[in-house]
Amino acid sequence: MLITHGFILLSAYITRLASPWLISAGLSGMIAPPHPSHSSSAPGFRGSGRNGGGWGSVSKWTSSFSGGIAGGGFFEFDFQVVKQVLPVAVIFVAKVSLSNLSFAYAQLPVYVLARIGIVPISLLLTALLTQAPLSVSTMSSALTATLTLLVASTRGYVRIPWESIVTGVFSSFFVALYPIQLSRTYKSLLNSLVPQGDILTTFPSHTSSSLPPDHSGTKEEARSYWRLLHYTSLLSILIFLPIVFFSGEIGRITRNCYTLDVFFMWLMVLCGGLGSWAVFWCTIALTRATSPLTASFLHIPRAAFLLPIMAGFKMPAYSWIGIGMCWASCAWFIKGRRKEGRMLGGLR
Repeated sequence: MLITHGFILLSAYITRLASPWLISAGLSGMIAPPHPSHSSSAPGFRGSGRNGGGWGSVSKWTSSFSGGIAGGGFFEFDFQVVKQVLPVAVIFVAKVSLSNLSFAYAQLPVYVLARIGIVPISLLLTALLTQAPLSVSTMSSALTATLTLLVASTRGYVRIPWESIVTGVFSSFFVALYPIQLSRTYKSLLNSLVPQGDILTTFPSHTSSSLPPDHSGTKEEARSYWRLLHYTSLLSILIFLPIVFFSGEIGRITRNCYTLDVFFMWLMVLCGGLGSWAVFWCTIALTRATSPLTASFLHIPRAAFLLPIMAGFKMPAYSWIGIGMCWASCAWFIKGRRKEGRMLGGLR
């Protein structure tokens, strides 16, 4: 996670260096803010006058720098933003911890079986928490893909550890909840940056002065996105560190891990951090661009892609049928979501 945070910091500086090309390409919303935001202390903005006392002094000191990931320096730590992002970080820590525990005790097919309820839980949470309307096509394709993946991952005469099942079932809830909370927190961060009474829109308008010339996004949207990246990553590290130390894991690693001086092991750790950065960065971007349900649904094609590879393409016939039907259901889901997106764009 420390390596991932470093890659997030590096990507922020790369977007600033490449800002002229990103603006010309219509991707100004990707550029990390170079300077801190003063909306929390400026009159007329939400949250004015709330940073007081000792904590306010610390927050003011950490936000007095520039650069970093979200424009407030490497040690940016605004307590008002921390309160908004903390639920996302807690859900992220629970998701990662339980998912890794489930995978540690079982093979991939059992791991997929234990987390088969991600999409149905996501459908339920989407209807309850976001009140977003779901079409019959979306629900049918999502549930069909889940059932066909269940068929593809079922194996006979395979030991199923209860630890993997229990942790996998609990992790399914947090995996489904994570994109929803991401979306809600992003909107909350965005609203806190917009002056009261102003309407923020990303659609082209000749009368809107808050939009850049290419209409690809606003500075408030970019700042909210990079703030969400920075604080989610930073708070997750701060939550994880006490768990690692108090559990005695560091001592067990130093006594039992005999590959700490092997270059290839550290190379794999570096590659793992790079992959974690890509998933972390793209999950927030995908949730922001599409919907939490779409982000949760990616679990289905990912599992359908990995199952044959991890099995060496040696699977029973019913598993291959399930894989084929699963990919067909994924295509059905994509077609339905694209149709809904066009209808929503037409209404706008």
